[in-house]
Amino acid sequence: MQAYAQTERVIGHIIEDKARRDPYHEVFRFGDRTISFEQLNALSNRAANGFRALGIGSGDKVAVMLTNRVEFLIAWFGLNRIGAACVPINVALKGEGLAYQIDRADCVALVAEPAFSVPIEAVADRLPKLRHTIVVEGRAPSCLTGWPGREPLHFDELMAHAETAPGVSVDFRQLSTISYTSGTTGRSKGVLISHHYWYEIWSRAVQYARYTDHDVLYTGLPFFHTSAHGTTGPAILAGAQAVFVERFSASRMLDDCRRWNCTSAKFIGGMLSILMKQPPSPDDADNPLRLMVGAAAPPHLWHAFEQRFNTRLLELYGMTECSSCLVNPYDDRRAGSCGKAITGYDVKVVDDLDNDVARGQTGELVVRPQHPYLGTSGYYKDADATLELFRNLWIHTGDLAREDEDGYFHYVDRKKQALRRRGENISSFEVEAVISAHPSVLESCVVGVPSELGEDDVKAVIVLRRGEKLTEVELIRWCEPRLAYFAIPRYVAFRDGLPKTPSERVEKYRLRAEGVTADCWDRERAGVVVSR
Repeated sequence: MQAYAQTERVIGHIIEDKARRDPYHEVFRFGDRTISFEQLNALSNRAANGFRALGIGSGDKVAVMLTNRVEFLIAWFGLNRIGAACVPINVALKGEGLAYQIDRADCVALVAEPAFSVPIEAVADRLPKLRHTIVVEGRAPSCLTGWPGREPLHFDELMAHAETAPGVSVDFRQLSTISYTSGTTGRSKGVLISHHYWYEIWSRAVQYARYTDHDVLYTGLPFFHTSAHGTTGPAILAGAQAVFVERFSASRMLDDCRRWNCTSAKFIGGMLSILMKQPPSPDDADNPLRLMVGAAAPPHLWHAFEQRFNTRLLELYGMTECSSCLVNPYDDRRAGSCGKAITGYDVKVVDDLDNDVARGQTGELVVRPQHPYLGTSGYYKDADATLELFRNLWIHTGDLAREDEDGYFHYVDRKKQALRRRGENISSFEVEAVISAHPSVLESCVVGVPSELGEDDVKAVIVLRRGEKLTEVELIRWCEPRLAYFAIPRYVAFRDGLPKTPSERVEKYRLRAEGVTADCWDRERAGVVVSR
């Protein structure tokens, strides 16, 4: 990997340097279309000059509401060339959430696909700061009369400018991106990501995953999600290739990886469980993947997954605010752990008063960068939330964890989602792992609901795999040998789906707030006793 001095850690500079050193290397692939460093540099310059022609400049923010397509990267890198910032918008957003993110970030322009015209037009009157809208493909801009700002401009018109560099000086500390949080526990916050912070995220990924110019990195994670760019940037820095597909598909992923000879793939959440629940195939292990990198790998599936698919899992932990602050060492991985502090952060576990807890005890995970400009500088236009994030000079993750004697950290639960039943602490994460391991279960969510005896009772909401059947009693008997008696759900509800944020995170607060609903089966009322 070509290393860059601190002042050179500017996205536009890095792309320009790569184009000069290795112009014909195909760094990105979108299906049958490939983009070389030379093309990426030229396209970014054209976009930069197009934005400048619209009067957009240093310090401005532009919302980008696009699926996984090359125009997203061209717009992002073009904006960064002129010192402007990209604000990725989740393509599933509608109504108040959509208007809030665009307006809160002070966006002066919006780049979007015509497919999103209905939700955009519905909130146009709530976006007074937008001066320009730019449409990518589809209908002619003149047909989009309800879009905010002036008459929409077609992306081709934005790109009808010179390929020469715009000649704007950009500092490594300048804002590159405002990335909104998922909003699982409250209103989304705009995380500030500088050019330098992106460089740190990317360069550390190259190191811990040992990416080289021989690697082909695969992702179906959405571009509005920062995890997707754990593929984009490392491919640039390592001189590798990144293969992007529109979305993750369990039935298609391995065939995609074989087709393009992908050596590494990204995963999050329940993707591993979904892959394991695909019908076994004789060629499951016949794939080029040497590595899968991501978070929340179910411990009970770890070794079985590696054996079935003939690959290596590399688990990490992080948030947009402190990306990949924990990573399992490549040659010393530990199943069930989210890793060690090996990527430039100090990490520890503290109690509610921010005092250190002993190893093996559960507390909140807090993080501190060891180097300047590593991590976020805070939340956009939210001083109170920023102060709370950096309380006592440590980033407070809001996650519960414990550290073992060897320095490996183990995720327990979100702090606001932890349960306590009759004096016993319960990890909803661990209960979900047991329930979701049942062959008939597609996914599950566990929350606490008020108990008549005080504290919480355990409620499980479960989505079954298509065509599968499972009774409440059968579920309890599955849990009995796998969970402490006090963690076995009292209430069980089978549903067709779970409420989720646009980035596919389960909205636990909604299930918790609804309490015990009419569709909840009550183990105690049914007289089903669990053994101790």
